[in-house]
Amino acid sequence: MVKQLKTGLLVLLSLIIFAGVGLYAFRNSLLEVLINEQLCKQGFPLQSIAVLDISLNTLRLHELKAGNNGELQVGKILVNWQLSDLLAGKPALVEISGVEMILDLSAKRSALDSMQLATTISGKDIRIPWLPVLSLEDSVIRLHSVAGDVTIAVSGSIVHDHSNTQEIRFDTIISGSLGQAKGGLAATLDAQGNMQGKIAISQGRLNIPGIKISSFSGETAFAFAALHLQHVQTEFALAGINLPEQKSEKPVPEQMDETPTALRLGDAAIGHATLKGGIYRLSGSWNGEFDLGIDGGELIAGPAEIHQLSMALPMQVKFNPDGWHIGLRNPGQVALGKIITGYPLRFRDPPGFSISQADLNVTGGPHGLALKHNIIVMPENLTMLVKSDKSAEIEVNIHPGKIAAVGEVNVNRNYQGQLTLSEASFNLPQSAIQFKNISAILYLNDSEIGNAADFSIGKLRHLASEPLFADLSITGDVRNKAKQGKSTEYALSVTGDVAGLQFLKIKGAHVLDSGSGMLKAEVVPLNFLPGSLQPRVFSPVLAQLDNVSGQVSAIAQLKWSTKGVHSSRGALEMRNVSFTHETAKIKDLNIALNLNNLLTPGSLPGQKITVEQIDFGIPLENLLISYQILDTSPPQVALEKAQFSMMDGMISVAPVTIDPAAKYSDMLIRISNIDLESFFNLIKVDGLAGSGHLDGQVPLTIEEDQLTIKRGHLAAKAPGILHFQPQKASQWLASAGEEMNLLLQAMQDFHYTELSLTLDKSVAHDLVAQLSLLGNNPKVKEGQNFRLNIRLETDIDKILQKINYGYSLSHEILRGSFRLH
Repeated sequence: MVKQLKTGLLVLLSLIIFAGVGLYAFRNSLLEVLINEQLCKQGFPLQSIAVLDISLNTLRLHELKAGNNGELQVGKILVNWQLSDLLAGKPALVEISGVEMILDLSAKRSALDSMQLATTISGKDIRIPWLPVLSLEDSVIRLHSVAGDVTIAVSGSIVHDHSNTQEIRFDTIISGSLGQAKGGLAATLDAQGNMQGKIAISQGRLNIPGIKISSFSGETAFAFAALHLQHVQTEFALAGINLPEQKSEKPVPEQMDETPTALRLGDAAIGHATLKGGIYRLSGSWNGEFDLGIDGGELIAGPAEIHQLSMALPMQVKFNPDGWHIGLRNPGQVALGKIITGYPLRFRDPPGFSISQADLNVTGGPHGLALKHNIIVMPENLTMLVKSDKSAEIEVNIHPGKIAAVGEVNVNRNYQGQLTLSEASFNLPQSAIQFKNISAILYLNDSEIGNAADFSIGKLRHLASEPLFADLSITGDVRNKAKQGKSTEYALSVTGDVAGLQFLKIKGAHVLDSGSGMLKAEVVPLNFLPGSLQPRVFSPVLAQLDNVSGQVSAIAQLKWSTKGVHSSRGALEMRNVSFTHETAKIKDLNIALNLNNLLTPGSLPGQKITVEQIDFGIPLENLLISYQILDTSPPQVALEKAQFSMMDGMISVAPVTIDPAAKYSDMLIRISNIDLESFFNLIKVDGLAGSGHLDGQVPLTIEEDQLTIKRGHLAAKAPGILHFQPQKASQWLASAGEEMNLLLQAMQDFHYTELSLTLDKSVAHDLVAQLSLLGNNPKVKEGQNFRLNIRLETDIDKILQKINYGYSLSHEILRGSFRLH
């Protein structure tokens, strides 16, 4: 039995010796197979090795080529070791030189894979107690991508000191069409896997699609514990950053050429940028703080250009296996500097804003990434000055309020969010107009209403000492009214109210694809009653109107296409409106105005205004005005007919065209069958009375609010009787004697056969009224005829002033209305 055991052991020992001899004899071939297997796993199949030799303490490799096209080449690898040193924990000595590797980076890595790589923290300790003593020389990595090529030259060493600590130093030089830089790594590693080091980059330049950086430099310090990264501290400075406009590769639809150019981002540039901060590992997550600063930025957005942009963002970040969080630890500041808009407006001071909140959360799942954001911006107050060809610059003072943007991008890359504006206001000092408490909510891809908006203006105010209108509140919304599968059609709805009374309604629609749309504004029928609704509710100016009754309504409508507004119309209607004023009383005013064009106001003939009675000291009845608004530039009013009853007769205006922009206007007043005694009472000629009726005409000229009359003439239609008071008659005749006494007696009961009145008034002088008579007194000198020419003293100037005031007021209203166009 013992003999058999000895024989078995001898055979086993022989087999081990033969196996060892065999392995040693074929060591190079086996090593080559092992190298080939590992290279194939990395996608670099072995092609050839000029020299490969391994001994008990040395490994030599020369001229290795691998990869389908020789993507990996190694000039020399020399490894020396002593078995006793390895067993004692001393590292091997490695010399590498002549390495050249070519990598194709065209393949893209998914964002989810990248996030998982960055956030995954292994729970297992990885222990590498030592690294070899390494010398690396003449090594190159060539990177190829669709954007360009980069060559990275690497050299360095790993050495050990007497305290069992390894010092690692590597230098790199990066060059190529995508940029260039010089960098270096310096670190120390101990036997427990603790590492501290720094990566420094200098003389950097970057030129890749979408961004160009003329200069960048900085350094990043890091620390590992047991080969687990603990913290990273970085500080980088960049200069000459250019972000050229990204050109779309998709064809532009033909209809886009027919619509206005959309606002899009163009070229952008940053003079200087800095990034400073660090990130630390804490309880399974990464927390960090960074400060981003930008100075000297430039941006083109559509027709606007922003220069001297500056920004300061104190950020905080947090990464964990579930996702990323980026926010602000303090409010960020942004100053827009100088703005060139391409429009006739400018900013008095550089605009700016603060970012009080900016939270970005990215979470990953099996289906992809999801992003949520919550951003609050507080713009500073600003003043805009808008140029005008016809007047001084228009000043606009804006309080932007608060702007908040909340939304998310789901795993299907669909965005849904809200943009909210609140507490905004702006003033127009020159017009004394204020828009206060403006708010708006813009819905983007809302699950129920799609793209939509709600907005309101708390108060629209006129801040003048005598405001033209009362405080007005406006609310409205925009909705997509298109049915499923139809073209997008946005509908606008607006209401306006005063003191809780909704009186204004605006409806609109716009079809996005065709570019067609319409807008309709309506003042709902307002029923005025004494002791109830009165016009003063809408305007303090109308507070002088008392006991107003009747109905008022108005409407305006526009329709447009991609070629502009193609039709418009408007209407104003007043029914049975009556009121009293301190200087006048109106009964049953009716207006029916229909405009067939609002852009250049125009109407059909036959627009009418009727009033049953007007009493401003001169009673007028049955006023009828027929007119047409001509679509000239500026618009004019063609007065077709104007007449009213007065003093038992009729007064009318000859057809005339009124130009509100003209300095003067001429018109002819025609008088028919007015009562002579009523006329004398009207003009208040003291001491004169009579009977009869007058016809005639009075030419009026109004120039710069001055009324003149040139040879107005009135004449009696038939014989009549005048009665002169002797006292006044003696003043008019201004003489004495027996003949004059007989004339004075005759004038007390003067039977005229001819009577005419001539009226003249210049700008510099009062009215001159010349009365011409032919007749007699049957009781004086047997009815002898006398011809009299008497210059009368009258109060007709006061009447003319009222006529002039009424005309000037209506003239100014027309001029102001047409000036809007």
